[in-house]
Amino acid sequence: MSALVIGVGNDFRRDDGIGPAVAAEIARRGLLGVEVQTAAGDPIELLDAWDGVALCVIVDAAVGDGVEPGRIRRWSPGDWRADAAVSSHTLDVPATYALGEALGRLPRKLLVVTVDAADVGHGIGLSPALADAVPAVTSAVLAEIERSAGIPTA
Repeated sequence: MSALVIGVGNDFRRDDGIGPAVAAEIARRGLLGVEVQTAAGDPIELLDAWDGVALCVIVDAAVGDGVEPGRIRRWSPGDWRADAAVSSHTLDVPATYALGEALGRLPRKLLVVTVDAADVGHGIGLSPALADAVPAVTSAVLAEIERSAGIPTA
């Protein structure tokens, strides 16, 4: 495996399902050298999945101050700021990355693609803004896989 895509989220928490929705789109393509997983956001689950992988792309919903529903952002470990919304989970990806760094359990390259959520309450189905974002997020993930891992995605 050269690349791993992890869709983080919960399909039963509305927009928190953006990660699994994009993961399903990537998995549907059956790309050689690309593994696709979904995760609930448990740090140990992420550490076990990404440990030693050449490229890990995580897709997650973001909540917090200043979110604009449907806005897509790309984050790498050096980009994270304490005041930025980069996850919808209690122990977010930056904190999990820091834990992985301390434990020596990191991917060689990590990219996090977040989509600002409108609604992470109980319920099924993405809000219109996030449903509209799925194709663009999928394209961004595929472009990163091609660029960073050299895997053809077309």
